[in-house]
Amino acid sequence: MNRREFLRRAAMTSVFLAIGAVGIVELVDRLTPAQSAVVLTTQSSKGSQSSQTVTTSSFSLQGYIYVGKLSDLGNASYAYFTHPTYGNSILLLVGGQWKAFTATCTHQTCTVQYTNSEIYCPCHGGTFDPTNGAVTGGPPPRPLTEFAVLVQSGAIYVSSAAM
Repeated sequence: MNRREFLRRAAMTSVFLAIGAVGIVELVDRLTPAQSAVVLTTQSSKGSQSSQTVTTSSFSLQGYIYVGKLSDLGNASYAYFTHPTYGNSILLLVGGQWKAFTATCTHQTCTVQYTNSEIYCPCHGGTFDPTNGAVTGGPPPRPLTEFAVLVQSGAIYVSSAAM
């Protein structure tokens, strides 16, 4: 084997080893549960509020993002979470059904709040319907972006894309 052949084989071996290493890292990443931290700010039916950061591991469902376990929410009527595409978002329990929306007011970048009857912006008084995110008052120019919610095996997932 001459020097040129040796260098060619060494280069090819290096390329194949690099491709193999990248493939192994990608495979491990896909097989390892995704880690996420969800800050759950909850309000009980008696009006008391609490915040907790929940670090979760879960295999995701196609087209959905894992938010947390129902048990993490306790008696909460709402929780904030970070949507990977839309950012600050809110999960609401409305009439026994979970709803999810972006939590940034469409008027300005204020974080919306929730009561048992409406979503409101504390900055300029805008209000939104908690059943569909539609503007019900104030200056917001458009509704909140809504996500589909899936409850499965005691866990809550929201769609990765807007409805």
